[in-house]
Amino acid sequence: MKFQFENLPDFIAMDGHGFYVWSAVIVAAFISAWLIISPLIRLRQVIKDIAQEVAIENIHKSEGEGSK
Repeated sequence: MKFQFENLPDFIAMDGHGFYVWSAVIVAAFISAWLIISPLIRLRQVIKDIAQEVAIENIHKSEGEGSK
């Protein structure tokens, strides 16, 4: 089996195209990570907001029952 590149520096340089190849890989990795992480962050915030609203609603219900 013959490899395209003989050593690691040749692999990174990719016959002069390394900058373009690796920059595209890095950009794609960041975008992919953002597409995974962003909804998880938003979900955590939505769950926190819902819990806060439920707590406020429970406080209002308990105040309403206490005044009767």
